[in-house]
Amino acid sequence: MGWISENALQSTKFRGEKIMEKKRILIVDDERPLSDLLLEALEMEGTYIVDQAFNGEEGVEKYKKLIPDLVIMDINMPVMDGYESSVQIKSFDPSARILVLTGNASDIRAKKTLQEGIALTLLQKPLRLNELSRIIRDSLPGN
Repeated sequence: MGWISENALQSTKFRGEKIMEKKRILIVDDERPLSDLLLEALEMEGTYIVDQAFNGEEGVEKYKKLIPDLVIMDINMPVMDGYESSVQIKSFDPSARILVLTGNASDIRAKKTLQEGIALTLLQKPLRLNELSRIIRDSLPGN
């Protein structure tokens, strides 16, 4: 990258005001095309650093390494489902902020994440990117 430091890439400066750190988002979804689309859309906003995991177990591992500001978690995944992954993330970090993503709003596991206070909200597939963007902004720390 040459003369641009990684720190500079992770921050955005506004007219000499204080530097604002980009928020970190972790997308945990086994549907790669959807995950890639979300990653691209969020990165294009320019205010997020986005990473991906493709099953719940990988999501827990990445969460522990990255400590993101927000997790977008699919429920129905192989290896470890999104409910169990969310439970493990919350036991590791009780302040974790998780949005649950599902293609089936009546899924018992999705409902449990809300009832048990694990997830902030339930997102229904298919998603509208402008609505998702608003929900993400409202769900981030400090908002």
